[in-house]
Amino acid sequence: MKIRVPFLVSTFCASLFLFSCDKKEGNISIDGQGNANQLNLLVTDTLTFKAYTIDEDSILGTGLSYSLLGKLNDGLMGESTASIFAQLSLIEPKSNFPNTEEPDSAVLFIPAVNGLNHYGNRNYEHSIEISTLTEGFETGNLYYQNNSLAIDGSKSTIYNGQLINEYTDSVRFRKGKLRAYNGLKIKLSQEMAKHLMSLPVEAYENNDNLIKYLKGIAIQPISSGIPSNDGSMCVFDLNNVISTAYRAKILLYYQDTQTFIFGFSGSAKTLNYGKTGPYSEEVKSQLNNPGTHFDQTFAQALSGVKTKVEIPYLTNLINNGNVAINKATIEFFIKDYSENFFAPPRMNLYRPVNRYSNRNFLILDALNTSTYGGTYDPIRKSYKFTVTRHIQSILNEKFFENNDVNLGLYLAVPSDQPVIGARCVIDQSKTKIHITYSKPN
Repeated sequence: MKIRVPFLVSTFCASLFLFSCDKKEGNISIDGQGNANQLNLLVTDTLTFKAYTIDEDSILGTGLSYSLLGKLNDGLMGESTASIFAQLSLIEPKSNFPNTEEPDSAVLFIPAVNGLNHYGNRNYEHSIEISTLTEGFETGNLYYQNNSLAIDGSKSTIYNGQLINEYTDSVRFRKGKLRAYNGLKIKLSQEMAKHLMSLPVEAYENNDNLIKYLKGIAIQPISSGIPSNDGSMCVFDLNNVISTAYRAKILLYYQDTQTFIFGFSGSAKTLNYGKTGPYSEEVKSQLNNPGTHFDQTFAQALSGVKTKVEIPYLTNLINNGNVAINKATIEFFIKDYSENFFAPPRMNLYRPVNRYSNRNFLILDALNTSTYGGTYDPIRKSYKFTVTRHIQSILNEKFFENNDVNLGLYLAVPSDQPVIGARCVIDQSKTKIHITYSKPN
């Protein structure tokens, strides 16, 4: 009679080993049973695998905690660009707004996120275009990082400078001042200021009316000719509303002392658009030869590329009967990183939706975040994941149902938590798949 091996066998066996057994020649010996009923503890770390780079599937571009902006020219990966499309809102609606008057000026401010707020050369001076949207967010639609929205470039502002600037001077606000925060502060063109000042009066009364006449704004890097291994991407907070001083906004000045504030509508109406490529010849070669093993593979943010790892002979472990996985881990080591192109602080490990799809979902072990792993280890220069439940589920499915769900694994840069424009080069000559297992009687 076949006995299904549960996911919790590993915990049970570990408990026996730690608290009620003696270790003898690689076996688990249970007190009182003698050598005849020992559980064989076996180890393998020599499983054959294939690794190669594939295109990332569509990743949601809305609902993210923060937003990326910037452009990179990575000598190993190629180019990547992050833009922002965002719907505006009214912070303090106003009736009878004086829309026939001339504005003094308009200033866009977006605060930078503290901590890992930039990737690449922070001092690189970008060209950024700020335009109005002619296409708004449709309720119920899903927007992905490879989606964009239509713009009107007739009133655009072109900003040339660093993405994150440090400010010590306070910001003028009515008859007073607002505390200064580091971030992106841009004086908008007079044409855009006039547009913001001259909407129909009802547009300033509530948000529903506003989006009839002002769909939002686009913030897009337009730099060209970025030298190899230069450029930058920075992380900005368009969603926080903790204070008028900190929050992202457009300050519209008029009548010398008056200020009208446009805010942003939150993460559901803020789209992070990513464009990756053209890729380097090495990346293109892997994309054009799926299934071929490469000793160096890639993963990057913004729906770019990710690494696929296949373990074709994994189910050979059950050739002589099912086994209980005590612990299984996979460790990826990185290479070709620098102060500017540093290792992502976290990576994710996924399983494919099916054999033919680049879409994915988290492996079972990710349900236990305390042991799942994926955090960068600066000493070992690696990312280590626990895949015990994932491996056990594959073996159980094959042994009991004769269903092959050994579809491989995807290693990818997370789209959120943290938001970062990072890339990762994986040295597959060092990748280790380590499995400890036993054969129940």
